[in-house]
Amino acid sequence: MKILRSIENALGITENALLVIFLTVTVVMAFLQVILREFWSTGIIWGDVFLRHLVLWIGFFGAALAAKESRHFSINIITKRLPSIIQRMIQTFLDLTAAVVCYFLVQAGVSFVSDEIRYNTQPLFTFMGKNVMSYYLEIIIPIGFGLIGLHFLFRAIEVAIAGPQQSTEVG
Repeated sequence: MKILRSIENALGITENALLVIFLTVTVVMAFLQVILREFWSTGIIWGDVFLRHLVLWIGFFGAALAAKESRHFSINIITKRLPSIIQRMIQTFLDLTAAVVCYFLVQAGVSFVSDEIRYNTQPLFTFMGKNVMSYYLEIIIPIGFGLIGLHFLFRAIEVAIAGPQQSTEVG
């Protein structure tokens, strides 16, 4: 159990650090775009496309952290009145179900990125003389769902073995 918790904590620290980096880059890049357009009537050609993809990355890392901290949306108006053992069983089932759904979303994401690699030959933009293909940035889709699924799986194991550590009820 300690090993799983250590792995999840290390994963959470990494996700949190990347989230901070991506948020900082997004704010700086958006600010720079506004300043360049307002004062010099220009901008970074690939900036808007890059920002849209960064928002996707931020969303997935935020969702993974929400899953890690059990802050995902849940309605438990009925289950919170049940005995503790039943609550644990239901929570374990729900977390395992979410992990399985994420597994299928990972497969769909891999299929999507594979199709992008196979059929999309146009670069998204050019950065420092190198073509940046869309799938370089879209790889977050299967990775993001994989991270979310891992957190749900870790949570299911934790709840099944030790019970919930903290109450994060919404209802």
